[in-house]
Amino acid sequence: MDFSGAQRAVHTEEYADAIISTMQPAFSQLAQAAQDVQQKVLVEEAKTAQVGCDLHFSRSAVHLKKNRAIIPPEAVDTFDGGIRCMLSKNTTPGEIAETVNMLKAMFPRIVGWINWWLRPPIASMIFPALSVVNPELADKVPLTTNPIEHQHSLLHHATGTDLDLVQGAENIWLHVCELEKQYNAIKGMIPFL
Repeated sequence: MDFSGAQRAVHTEEYADAIISTMQPAFSQLAQAAQDVQQKVLVEEAKTAQVGCDLHFSRSAVHLKKNRAIIPPEAVDTFDGGIRCMLSKNTTPGEIAETVNMLKAMFPRIVGWINWWLRPPIASMIFPALSVVNPELADKVPLTTNPIEHQHSLLHHATGTDLDLVQGAENIWLHVCELEKQYNAIKGMIPFL
């Protein structure tokens, strides 16, 4: 999962909707107030299962390392060690705090960057020591990027970038038509050519 508030909110709503759909028709027969309470409970439950993709954090750290004015070459190993410590399942919250303080002191130009990643909703999704997700459940989540990000990557690959509006819209339309053909072929509706 990405880290935007909008994506986290949609995830929780979709989770609640999916669970509610399994409760039909009984759920529809509840009073509206009871439905609202149940939905809120499910949204809160979903928040306890949100796991982010540490690939974003790792990639942004790689970008920082490439800028020698931010991370001097002689300090790259120290920076890498700090990043690994933050992502380790064996790190405690106290060790993360110590590591963050060290990184901020050694690399003052990353303070804004690191503070962004340490915002509670984001930090709890990416750093195991700060996670609110049950560790046994977190271990079952695949360590891959999510399907939406993969689709976004395919879209950029298929349609290109830096295009005029008309050309971009045409490329998106062609991509959608291609996806529709693939979907229909999978569903057995028509052969994929």
